[in-house]
Amino acid sequence: MSAQSRKPKRFRFISRLFLLLHGFILMLLLFGYLAAYISPDTCWPFAFAGLIFPWLAMLNIFMLPILLLVQPKLMLLPLITTLLLWGRLGNFVQFNSSSARAIKTESNLNVLSYNVRLFDLYNWKQGHVSPLTDSIFQYIRAAQPDLLCIQEFHAGKKGVVMIADSIREYSGLKYQYIAYTSHKGKQRPYGIATFSRWPIVNAGNIQFKGNVFNTCIFTDIVKNGDTLRLFNLHLESIQLSEEDYLFVSELKSRQDDSEIFSERSKMIIRKLQAAFIRRASQARAVKEKIAGSPYPVIVCGDFNDTPASYAYHQISGNLTDAYRKAGNGLSQTYAGKLLPYFRIDYLLYQDKYFTALSFNRLKKAWSDHYPIETTLVYESLKKP
Repeated sequence: MSAQSRKPKRFRFISRLFLLLHGFILMLLLFGYLAAYISPDTCWPFAFAGLIFPWLAMLNIFMLPILLLVQPKLMLLPLITTLLLWGRLGNFVQFNSSSARAIKTESNLNVLSYNVRLFDLYNWKQGHVSPLTDSIFQYIRAAQPDLLCIQEFHAGKKGVVMIADSIREYSGLKYQYIAYTSHKGKQRPYGIATFSRWPIVNAGNIQFKGNVFNTCIFTDIVKNGDTLRLFNLHLESIQLSEEDYLFVSELKSRQDDSEIFSERSKMIIRKLQAAFIRRASQARAVKEKIAGSPYPVIVCGDFNDTPASYAYHQISGNLTDAYRKAGNGLSQTYAGKLLPYFRIDYLLYQDKYFTALSFNRLKKAWSDHYPIETTLVYESLKKP
């Protein structure tokens, strides 16, 4: 058989291979899209597809020029899919004209949310806070937020620094509500905290079933005679150990030892699965409380899940995402090793009452999260 006759067969084989690959990508992409609507406690595999949704979308776009070469007639398939998913892709990358911080006025309120990882507590030495802790304090001083939501808050150490006192000093925020963790009958010095420039007239907790370490608090805040309800939440963490993080950081070298690689991979997958399932019920509990709020709502915090997730979709359903409205560039808020480039921290609001003028993320690794802030404006909180 001549070379010329062999070439078409080889080309047809490559063409079919790419078509199969694209079909597989489209199937996973569909699962990733449906992850927002299918609860992980009903069918958890969809949640894993949601986790890799942006990469699947990128692969689908990458298939456009390939299909143009191997099967031009089928090029419309990834093109149409991309157009259909374009709205969802806005959760991961935005091209708003400006994300500069808005000028403060009487009608504006600046909201800052930050998972501070206990203020780098374990690196405090000889009666002094760590350089990272000091950087966080200096950032809060410079940001001058009106509302400050902190996840993984720690009370501090006597004789070193009391965190709440320092935050009030650096920020000028007079009012606070802190929910500390209680475990085995004892109150622990860590939890979740909200600080406000204006009076807090009511506050409460949404305690998640079977979890004392993650929670959601709400505070009713009065500004110029108007009342708003601010939710500050920290959903279920994956609870990875130091060994898990070490395994991820040395993933390439660990592949040589198939037994260790297989066992550790399965363990991480089981932890991810458990976290997906627990966050589902937690998100529904928060959603119910938001729906029952008698006041305009702002929601912020560490969801520990991506914008393609069921948890995000449940909570953000009737709210506007400040990043989508006023953010710019990639949306990464997680600074850790396991889920690079992921957005798991959010600032949401009811657009009936508020509009985001700006959204900013400071890419400084003082924690395993980046701080995020938005400036919201309203005409009146008393709209019907």
